[in-house]
Amino acid sequence: MDGSGKTTQVEQLCSRLLNDGIDHIRTREPGGTPVGDAIRSLLLDPKSTMTPITEVYLYAAARAEHVQRVIIPALQSGQVVVCDRFVDASIVYQGYGLASSLVTPELVQTVNQVALQEITPDLTIVLDVAPELAEKRLLLRSGAVNKDRIELRGIEFFSRVREGLRKIYEQEPSRIQWIDATESPVVVEQKVWHLVSQLINRVEGSPCN
Repeated sequence: MDGSGKTTQVEQLCSRLLNDGIDHIRTREPGGTPVGDAIRSLLLDPKSTMTPITEVYLYAAARAEHVQRVIIPALQSGQVVVCDRFVDASIVYQGYGLASSLVTPELVQTVNQVALQEITPDLTIVLDVAPELAEKRLLLRSGAVNKDRIELRGIEFFSRVREGLRKIYEQEPSRIQWIDATESPVVVEQKVWHLVSQLINRVEGSPCN
């Protein structure tokens, strides 16, 4: 969710990985490549207007570039990839949030199949916060006049996004982990690190601090 503190948590997680000597990259969506960043600017510009289906394809296009040029090479070199948003965000923001008869969660998944190149996250962490609190945080962070195109969609949109997050969590509880982001940033950081370090220990067989 926007306003959940995810950027702060990504920063803290990468700091922990660095301190433990774990080779990793930090990236984000939409973006992560020159083409992706250009698409990001278009998608988030409050002056941009587009149909819901166009929005779906733009996110998928940015993801295709990101997966092929950043994520796959990093994984092939043995790095941990920390990505701020991935395909689940498209499913809930477009598939559920837009509430369009043309854009369903299933359509978003289908459009992204080629872009993903069969890449699936080992772990997805949802930082949950009520839309009303998220709105307050966004106002404090950006102000009413500095919101991006997505942030301007309001509480009803983000309520649908949150509902979508809950549905995909229920579908894949082993991959998707739910954290209450209303707790203190320190507590959230500890919970995030517990989940990530458990995963790394299973994969690498060496304990993280």
